[in-house]
Amino acid sequence: MERAFGNKLAIAIFIAPALILFTLVIPLPILHSFYMSLFKWDMLSTMTYVGFENYKELFSDGIFLSSIWHTIEITVLSLIFQVTLGLFLALCIVNIIKGRKYFQNAFFIPNILSSAVIGILWFFVYNYDFGLINSILKSIGLDSLQQEWLSQKYVILALSITTCWQWVGYHMILYIAAISGISQDIIEAAIVDGAQGLKMVTKIIIPQIRPVLRVSIVLIITGSLKYFDMAWIMTEGGPDFASETIATYIYRTAFNKLQYGLGSAASTFLFVVSILVTVLINRFAAKREEVY
Repeated sequence: MERAFGNKLAIAIFIAPALILFTLVIPLPILHSFYMSLFKWDMLSTMTYVGFENYKELFSDGIFLSSIWHTIEITVLSLIFQVTLGLFLALCIVNIIKGRKYFQNAFFIPNILSSAVIGILWFFVYNYDFGLINSILKSIGLDSLQQEWLSQKYVILALSITTCWQWVGYHMILYIAAISGISQDIIEAAIVDGAQGLKMVTKIIIPQIRPVLRVSIVLIITGSLKYFDMAWIMTEGGPDFASETIATYIYRTAFNKLQYGLGSAASTFLFVVSILVTVLINRFAAKREEVY
């Protein structure tokens, strides 16, 4: 009995520091954010309790509502670009024997660069006067296709492509590891049954790497929901709020406009949405795995 108690005490002592740190870093800030969302406060004057008025104001703000739509657009485009391109690259590279690590490292390099560097780099790539894209179009005689790539019409697409360039290598590595882990017996049996090319990918490879795909999709969606760095570095949510996301709205509202309560309400909304989306994806994926 004493030994069992001693073991439990030892476990508690080892767990306690991590548990305390986790509590300070995760639950307390979330609860504090919700608490602050119930007040009007400009960080200078006295806080005024307003209940859920900040939430009412939030959902009557056209800029916030448009930021939700922009976030959804970026999320959908990021899913399409990063999953499809990452899987395509993984399928191309996984069977390479010589030089495989070179290709993996080359595509992974953008992932280790800071968002500030990438944002500035792609800001110049998209520049109308001397940017890489328009320069190439001009050099091959397609001047009519030159665009203001960070204009209202194209800014969401431009940001999504930039994000894909940064993160596709990460997801490619995940897919390569998953594909490499598929038993050769399964592959050989599929070949004997006539599975080749696209059929092999859709019927054998994708079902076998579904758990990794689920992790990848969750990471892309949660990352896109809190999309901030590229949108702020490259456009600051512009032009005319055309690239305003929920995260840039939170930053602008809380720290530029000093409407801390309203910004906290927006951050609480973002947290709840992120949790709900993650739970729904995991439940849907679990049901799909039961079917298979």
